[in-house]
Amino acid sequence: MIRTVLFAVLYLLPSWCLAQEADLVLTNGTIWTVDHANPTAEAVAVKDGKFIYVGSNRGVQKHIRKGATEVIDLESLFVTPGFNDNHVHFEWTGRLVFGLNLLEVHEEKPLVKKVREVNDRFAPGVWITGGQWSVFIQRFDGNVFFANGKALELAGIGRDIPNPAGISVERDRKGTPTGILTGANVRNHFQKIIPDRSWNQRLLETQAVLDRCKMFGVTSLSDMSDPLQREIFYHLRNSDALTVRVHSRGYLDQWDKLAALRIKVGAGDEMIRLGAVKAWIDGIMGNSSARFYEPYSHISGERGRWRSIMFPWTAANDGRDMVSNLENLAMKADSAGIQLSVHAIGDEGNGYLLDMVERMIERNGQKDRRFRLVHAQVIHPDHFKRFNGLGIVAEVQPYHCTDDMRWMEERIGHDRCLGAYAFRTLWDNGAVVCFGSDSPGTNAARYPLNPMLGLYAAVTRQTSKRRFKPTHSTPPTPLLRRRSKAPSRWGNLRTCQCYRTTY
Repeated sequence: MIRTVLFAVLYLLPSWCLAQEADLVLTNGTIWTVDHANPTAEAVAVKDGKFIYVGSNRGVQKHIRKGATEVIDLESLFVTPGFNDNHVHFEWTGRLVFGLNLLEVHEEKPLVKKVREVNDRFAPGVWITGGQWSVFIQRFDGNVFFANGKALELAGIGRDIPNPAGISVERDRKGTPTGILTGANVRNHFQKIIPDRSWNQRLLETQAVLDRCKMFGVTSLSDMSDPLQREIFYHLRNSDALTVRVHSRGYLDQWDKLAALRIKVGAGDEMIRLGAVKAWIDGIMGNSSARFYEPYSHISGERGRWRSIMFPWTAANDGRDMVSNLENLAMKADSAGIQLSVHAIGDEGNGYLLDMVERMIERNGQKDRRFRLVHAQVIHPDHFKRFNGLGIVAEVQPYHCTDDMRWMEERIGHDRCLGAYAFRTLWDNGAVVCFGSDSPGTNAARYPLNPMLGLYAAVTRQTSKRRFKPTHSTPPTPLLRRRSKAPSRWGNLRTCQCYRTTY
């Protein structure tokens, strides 16, 4: 078993505190500091979760007090900065990690085992949902559902009862429901009777994700969740139980609520940062809804869709141009000092946002806005050079590359794939590139929180069986900066705390 000690990006304290007595000292290691001037060290000293010394084995001795300082001999093990995840849907990750995950279940016995495991850890009366089950689960595509006898009873579905409107109920020869349900109204019908998850349930889900973060060395992350998740983070912070630093984002159409509270980019404290919002400009590759300049290769005439926040479009420049609702909101939020992050997958979606940022600079002025282009999955070949000088943060998730390789060339052809998941090309053209997971993923694919899998995808651009456009592969050492220093810095986090993990 290899034990790896991970620590957050170093922000060294002034020289006057170097003689402080440490709580923890690590010696005899190969410690990577992310400092070009002093890239490696032998030892570090930590007090109250912050680094007070980075240097040699000899130099760290003055911070050791026998009986008070825990000293760990690393025996030449490699020490790396704690990982930052630039894109986590924390609430949904909690549902999947603590709840029912059937994405890798294809047979009856493993399914039953999974459900029993969840039943054992859930409190009495809590519905088992997800998968997506008092049991109600769905197939990954959302078209077929399964409910157990108790759930059917609560939903008013039974042997001698007519089917609810919009629901088809599979029945055996005696007319007894088998539990298989289809139809457009299944989800809505059950949502009316499934109670909201309790505060205690949400706490358990949150702790399950925090445990995963510690396991994988993730010490800071950027979260896109509901307001209740933010309340849970504050609750844990106030009880000294929050073990990751959180960059919490709201939604663009609520920017004015942040502004009314005078919340701007970087607001908050060292554990929870506020002042950022997110929006979505187009769809995804999985269902061919990402927006492209030219039609998809496998669907005649289909270019993808704009998200609803783009509408309505309004006239600008004396009727010569049309401006989206998203852009109007973004201009106002930017002028209020709020950080913007927008999901974009297709080349037209990304191209529109590049145009928007240029107009934003012209209208609101040049400043350190750190606009986050979320995913930046497919870029038009002529647009890479436009990143230079715009200060755009390309918020990418390398695991997408190895997951989407199943269908990319079939859907957009070889030539457009040359601009897909082009992390190295973005980097070479002046974008600030940072990495994350997009955990927990989509209905069709799981995006794991483990950063090592994302790093593997970025370096090799392959699974065990296939490889995707190796010309965009990213070297390992600078790549690590994009999972540690770059995301935390450009996400307005100062990550100083030290945690330990074991693999």
